[in-house]
Order: sequence, then C-alpha cells, then structure tokens
Amino acid sequence: MTLSNTSPALDRAASRVPDGGAPPPGGRRRLRWDALPLRRPRLVAVLGLVLLVAAVLLAVAPSSLKAGGFDDPSSDSVAAATALEELFPASQPNLVVLVTDPAAGAGSPAALAAGQAVLAGLERPGVHLVASWYSTPVPELLAKDASAGLTLVRVDGDEDGVARTADELYQALGRADAAVPVTFGGIAHINNETSTQVDSDLVLAESIALPLTLLLLVLVFRGVVAALLPTSIGVISIVGSLGVLNALSQVTSVSIFAVQLVTTLGLGLAIDYSLIVVARYREERASGATDLVALRTTMRTAGRTVLFSAAAVSGALATLLVFPLYFLRSSAYAGLAVVVITLFGALVLLPALLLLLGDRLDRWSLPGRRATTAPVTPEQAAGRFWGRLAGAAMRRPLLYSVPVVGLLVVLAVPVGHAQLGVPDERMLPTTSEGRIVTETLATQFDVTSDQAVNVVAPVWGDVAALPSYAQALSLVDGVTAVNSAGGRYVDGVLSAAPTAADAAYSSGPATRLQLTTDVIGYSSAGRQLAEDVRATAVPGGEQVFVGGEPAQIADILGAVEQRLPLALGLIAGLTLVLLFLFTGSVLLPLKALLFNVLGLASIFGAAVWVFQDGHLSGVLGITPAPIAIAIPVLLFCVAFGLSMDYEMFLLARIKERYDATGDVVSSVREGLGASGPIITMAAAVLAVSFFAMATSVVTPIKLFGLGTGLAILLDAVVLRGVLVPSFLRLVGRGAWWAPRPLRALHKRFGLSD
Repeated sequence: MTLSNTSPALDRAASRVPDGGAPPPGGRRRLRWDALPLRRPRLVAVLGLVLLVAAVLLAVAPSSLKAGGFDDPSSDSVAAATALEELFPASQPNLVVLVTDPAAGAGSPAALAAGQAVLAGLERPGVHLVASWYSTPVPELLAKDASAGLTLVRVDGDEDGVARTADELYQALGRADAAVPVTFGGIAHINNETSTQVDSDLVLAESIALPLTLLLLVLVFRGVVAALLPTSIGVISIVGSLGVLNALSQVTSVSIFAVQLVTTLGLGLAIDYSLIVVARYREERASGATDLVALRTTMRTAGRTVLFSAAAVSGALATLLVFPLYFLRSSAYAGLAVVVITLFGALVLLPALLLLLGDRLDRWSLPGRRATTAPVTPEQAAGRFWGRLAGAAMRRPLLYSVPVVGLLVVLAVPVGHAQLGVPDERMLPTTSEGRIVTETLATQFDVTSDQAVNVVAPVWGDVAALPSYAQALSLVDGVTAVNSAGGRYVDGVLSAAPTAADAAYSSGPATRLQLTTDVIGYSSAGRQLAEDVRATAVPGGEQVFVGGEPAQIADILGAVEQRLPLALGLIAGLTLVLLFLFTGSVLLPLKALLFNVLGLASIFGAAVWVFQDGHLSGVLGITPAPIAIAIPVLLFCVAFGLSMDYEMFLLARIKERYDATGDVVSSVREGLGASGPIITMAAAVLAVSFFAMATSVVTPIKLFGLGTGLAILLDAVVLRGVLVPSFLRLVGRGAWWAPRPLRALHKRFGLSD
C-alpha cells in the first residue's frame, strides 16, 4: 500500500540500511523520529504499559464533568442569572419536589406527612425554600386535579455544588415508588439524570461497539493477534484521553458529553491509523523486506500519511475552541487529546509491538486465508470492485454524478426550515422522572414557568422611574404581564397595586422585574421576545440584565452565529492548504471543500427531517424538538476532519499513478482500486463506533452518533466512489493544474508521502 510518489521498489531499496542504523561514511548520525520504537522496542512497550497504568489511575480519579455547557459565560443572560442568584437567591427555583396522592389528593394525611417530611429534609445550608403547598397552601402550588402539592427549592452553588446537593436531597427524600410518590424535577435534577443516563449509555454503547469492532477487525486483519493490536491502541487512547479530561475538569469546565466523543473517536482513529500502518507493513514483508526494513519504509510512507491525517483531524476539531460554549470547547479538548494519544500509539507503540511480534503477528489467522499478501499491481487494483466502479463512473460521469448530487440536494432541503435551540427535558426518555415532573408542571400548575423573562438591575437609582419601565415592558409583543416592586402591569396598565408580597422584587438598591409570556422560551419567538425586551429603553440609563429561557436562547444562538464564520473559515483554509501541499493542485482542494459541504448538508437535512419534524420518531424513541445548536457544529467539525483522512489517502494513490502514467482514467481506476478497500474497511469500523452511540436514549447523543456514522459512510462510499471519479473525468488534466508561483511553492514545500 504505497503512498509515496516513488515506486515501492525504489522505496525498499532506499530503506535497506544496516539494522544498526550506522551513519553514512563521513556523515553525522541523523536524529530520526522513529528511532526509539525501532531501536528500543522493549523499552517502548514497557513505557506504553507504564503510561497505560498512569492513565487508568487518572481516568478513575474523581472528576468534575458537568451536564451543561450550552451558555456563553460572557452573555447578558448569564450575568442576569448570576445577579439573581446573588441578590435574590430565593427567587429562582432550580429544584422542584412533587408530592402526589392520586387516590386521596394532596391534602390526605399520608400526603401531608410526606410533604412535611420534605420540608424538614430541606433544612440544610445552601438550600432555600422558595414556596411550598405544605407550608403556604396557595392555589398556584396545588395541581388542578388536586392530586399533587408542589414545593419549589433554590439550591446555591456552582454547577458541581448544585448537582451534589440536589442528588443528596433526592437520595434522602425521593420516593418515586412509594404509595404517595415524592418525585423530583427542575433543571438541577434533570442535569443529574442526564449525567447518570450518559454514563449508563456509554457502558451500553461500548458493550455493543467493542465486540462488533473486534469481529470486524479479525475479518479485516485476517487474524486474532493482528486484530488485537489496534484494539489495544484504542484502549490506550480512550483511557488516556479520559484521564486528560479528568485532569482538565479540575481547572476548567468540561462537559460530560465529551466522554462519548472520547470513546468513539479514540477507538475509531486507533483502528483507522493502525489499519494503514499494519497493511503497509505486511505488504513490505511480503515483498521480502526484513521486519526492521519493512517498518522503516512503513514509517516513512504510511506513517507520514497518518501524521498528516492527524493534523487534518486535530485542526478541524481545534476550530471548536473559537466558541465560548464549554460543551463545544470540551469536545475540542477531547478530540485533541484523542488524536495526540492515538498518534503516539500508532507511530511509536504500534511499530515497537510489530517488531517484537515478528512472525507471531500472523498467529491465529482465519482458516483458509493467508495472513500476508503480495503487493497488488496497478492492473489488479483497477480490476477490483472500486476500480471497476470508478471506470463505470468515468465512462458516463454525468449519468452517475447528476442523480447522486440531486439526491444529496433533496436530502439537504429540510435545512431551510431548521430550528435550533437548547436541550431541555425532551432530550430524556418519556420515563424520566425529571421529564415527567416538568410535563406535570406545564399541564397541572399555574406557577410561573421557565419561559418567563427576568430583568434585574443590581442598582436601580430612580425609584420613581420603575413604573414607567414596567409599563413599557408590558407592551412588548409576547409579554402577558410584568410583576415588579411597583405592582403588576398588563398591556401598559397597572392591573394590581403593590402588595407586601411585591417587596420580594427589591433587595436594597437592586430590583427585578418578572415578565410572564405566552411564547415558548426555547424558540425563535422566544429569541425575538428577548431582543425586543432588550431594545426597550431603560429610564435614566440604568444597567439591567435580561435573563430567562428566551434570553438564554438568544445569547447562545448569537454567540454561535457570531463565531461560526471564523470556524468555517479556519476549516476551509486548513482544507485548501493541506490538500494543496498534498496534491499541488488548486482545483482538487476546492472540490473536496464543495463535496464535503454538500454531503454534510444532506446529513443535517436528514437530521432535521427526523429529529425536528418527527419522522421515524417512534422507531428511534425520540420526542421531536428543535435541534440542539451545538450538535450540528460538533458533527460538522468531526465529520469534516475524518473526511480529510480519506481524501488525502485516496488522492495520494491517484496522484502516484497519475505522476507515473499521465493518464487520468487509469490513474483514477488504479488509485481508487488500491485505496478503496482500505478506506471502506476503515470507514465501516469507524461508523460502527458512532452508530453504537445511537443506542443512547439522550437525544443529542443519538443524533450525533447517527449523523456522524452516516456522514462517514456517505463520504467513503458515495463521494469517493462515484463523485470523485466523475469529477476527475470531467475536468481531466485540469484537476492537477496550479499557477506557476504555486507550483514552485509546492515543489519546495509540498508533501510527497
């Protein structure tokens, strides 16, 4: 599996130096990046074992992974939430407790006893009772059918502290299976349920992915021992990356969702890179090279391909760092850790293990199949399935490409009506306790919901100006009422004079206003509402912060939209530069960019059709909802980076044959015929890892797993198998054209392997 622009014979001849690596006469010994694994394989193996043990200890150490990460820390809505927590700690409940007696009602002796037990259990530091039907039996805290009484609680602290305290309260007071159920809800409990569910889903996904992957590897590598090598590299990559995330969680915010990316990408990339290295190593050995010489040639050719692929994948993932949402930044941390550790495993540890194994690499091979094969000739490659498919596509390029492009465009159409939002209780299964309680609140209670807009002023100087501001806010479209220290305003009119209860809207020089609405908070209408509230003039130029779900969605979408052009520009620039250096062509990088965008747009369109519009929702067990805005961004960066891996591998083989023959048709057939099986096998194994994520009952993870797995297969099979040959046939020799200055640049700095 040669990836250089020279012939395999010349590569092998150039690599036949003494095993001792002596310097040439009269010259100095050069420091080679592969010297350690090839000269001290046992030392490298021991070092790998030591690092694995250290990574295990770090991975199992206590961590502070969080279930949030969708907010912009510098946003107005976060400032409002912080101000409310500091100045009005009892105004914003983040935990709710429901005591239900469906037979005798919330006022039954059993329900009253359970309610009083809840109140007693809430008496601890950092826990504030906001309101409870069992202490103040007002109608708003009683279910419409009188079956349940509601208790609203505020838990102080950062995300970690809130999560720990909420879990302690749930463990002490929760009784979902009792005769009088005591159930929990609110954002604090939903976040805890999400974290627990993610951990459970991770175990299930890995229990499915690992056996299937190992089975595929045995078939691909044609033996058990060879199949265990990439699996071992994958385990090291996963454990090491989890250790990195645990360490990072002690100094910065890291999302729990990044764990899924680590396990999937770590196993997938380890297999991908190991497949390329082991296949080339076997080819060199089959040609008569000694183990050491075969490895040197492998490291110089396939090793460089792996190195450039890792640069492409890590570059695409690093663009996630431009976003302020720590959900996306955590994915960048996870992806970069995976790439670096997998690169160490594939280019340092794997060569050492291959050298130590020697002929034992082919132990326990599949019966009836040879463990090694002679190098495939260009003519044999052209006669393979992928070579024949390329030939058919080039004979009738429009007949093959136009229907494919048309289908991709049709699949992308739903993108036009995509609704982007923030994950809420609908991401959990319908049996989730937190989701059930949230839905019960929406249907059975008249308490203020999270859809309210909160306006808080840390210092409000002109008390006399407050009524006019509240009056103006009550006239904003979508606002049904404004509650303030100056009373309640509806449609610009004072509908209720100030009462003693309204004193809770002031705290020293600070004041707050609560805007009830008739719009869904996490929606485009909610975003517009928040923008209209912020556009309302504030008397005297007082500083106010606007929070609540409508403001949160406005800030999150704004933060992503503001930085998205920069992220896309970085990815596009990376694609154009790397592929130009790899091919010396101007047109091929543009083609790769266009095809990747088309393929990913079709995947996103299909995701909107399923996860937002609700088609196949029953089959997948999901509730239709707006697409979590961070997921398409993450999917795009991950899938784009992986597609660059296959793009460089394929174009390197095609360019090798084109440089040798100058014939467009034969070079494409021979290049695709040689690389197609490797690309397909690597993509299939990688897709299995992502499809295993679809077993998750947490909707964003299911969407990401399905979407990325489909994107990988679409890229490896349809784009590479049909569109690339058709394109190269239509443009002919022009595909390799570049202006003279760029040709000179490529000649000096281009990548030949």
